[in-house]
Amino acid sequence: MKKERISDVIKKIFAVTAAIAASLCLMFSPLSVHAAEGFDLFTDNPGIHVTAGDSVSFDLHLTGGNAAGKDVSLSVASMPEGFTGYIKSGSYEVSKVHATGNGEDVVASLQVTVPSEASEGVHEITVHAQSEDGISDELRLELTVSGLEAGESNFHVEYPDQEGVSGTSFSYSTTIANNTLSTQNYNFSSDAPAGWLVSFTSDSTQVSSLEVESGSSAGVTITVTPPDMVEAGEYQIGCGATSAREQLSTTLNVTILGTYDMELSTADGRLSFDAFAKKKSDVNLRLTNNGNIDLENLSLSSQAPSGWEVSFDTTSIDKLEAGASVDVIAHVTPGDNALTGDYITMITASCDHQSDSAEFRVTVKTQTGWGIFAVAIIIAVVAGLYYVMKKYGRR
Repeated sequence: MKKERISDVIKKIFAVTAAIAASLCLMFSPLSVHAAEGFDLFTDNPGIHVTAGDSVSFDLHLTGGNAAGKDVSLSVASMPEGFTGYIKSGSYEVSKVHATGNGEDVVASLQVTVPSEASEGVHEITVHAQSEDGISDELRLELTVSGLEAGESNFHVEYPDQEGVSGTSFSYSTTIANNTLSTQNYNFSSDAPAGWLVSFTSDSTQVSSLEVESGSSAGVTITVTPPDMVEAGEYQIGCGATSAREQLSTTLNVTILGTYDMELSTADGRLSFDAFAKKKSDVNLRLTNNGNIDLENLSLSSQAPSGWEVSFDTTSIDKLEAGASVDVIAHVTPGDNALTGDYITMITASCDHQSDSAEFRVTVKTQTGWGIFAVAIIIAVVAGLYYVMKKYGRR
């Protein structure tokens, strides 16, 4: 009986010892230390939707006791075929960061470019993190590529066809609609002929590029100014709005009707003449259409000193064809009280689209009629005295 009791006691001692040993093994097991002192690599949005050609960025966070104050190596463990990416911190590509263990801190970012030929569906990326004492974690990201119908984003012009004469500026109201799933920065360009000016304006500010958020649109005013002497005809101006993933375009149609160019002068080119008070003087005017558009409904007018009269043998011209000239006589009569000297008279020819003026210097001179009469009287008196003296002087 005593032997059986001793045996039972020994068994119990061995059982207790085994239990204590097992507990000690669990307490000092490396796996348990790893669990207690591990870290977590995570991002706020591990699964997103993108479109082919997009560039996206994931902020990377490290949290956990083992991450605090440690250098942690970061690497892209796997990347879908055709996708490109790298880990960035600040302005540099990095392979190792110093972690604080604070999960709110962004230790780095993963920059990913989706190829333009990426197939629709879910594509996985794996990022690996490993601390300097060998503890590691992995982050799996899912990019769901969804396609957009070609041409869904657009560059629309409200009134693409405009016409006018050379020297006129044409203004087109356009809208850029960004129907992609990401913000796009569009750069503007045009293929206008040499000498033409094309500018892009948004919110009253001239711009060369414009950022448009996903699913929104922006208005852009395009101003086209042809050269002053451009030939009449039809012109097409191609305008583009290009982003990292899109090339949008629109076409502006400009019809140049021609060039207005009117000249008012005289037949001999002189812009001065002599006149006398109260006496009408004629001036031969010449009106020339140097443009390539017929001029219609021309009228003549004048500005002269007070008391003067200016009239024309015709005050209106129904039509003056391109390249043609017409002569008109102006009748200028200085006022009764016009003194000897130089005066200015302005004559203007105008129509709906063009006008020109000529400034004439008028030299008013004294009338010589009474002087001649006086000289004749004097001569007659002298002749009479001579006759009297000759006839009666001998007596």
